[in-house]
Amino acid sequence: MAWLRLGPRWRAMVDQMRRMPGYVHHQVYLDPPFTLGTIGYFTTREDLLRFARSGVHRELMQWVTDGTQHATGGYIRVYERRGAAEEAGRAHP
Repeated sequence: MAWLRLGPRWRAMVDQMRRMPGYVHHQVYLDPPFTLGTIGYFTTREDLLRFARSGVHRELMQWVTDGTQHATGGYIRVYERRGAAEEAGRAHP
């Protein structure tokens, strides 16, 4: 039943993510029966954080972690490619 409630919210989040500035790509991982994750790739950390704090993503994370057993956790992890900061500095003098 939780999958049925999650599906439309997740789809709306992915649709919004695709429209965000700096969006590059995303992938989904599934670890049955209950683990679903989405990994989003953005051009800059600022683009990623803008999305993470935006409408649908924020609403989904609040729904996931509201204490009603929709899920047992929601996580945001930020990874940067080595040398990315230096490359960004060279690209924008």
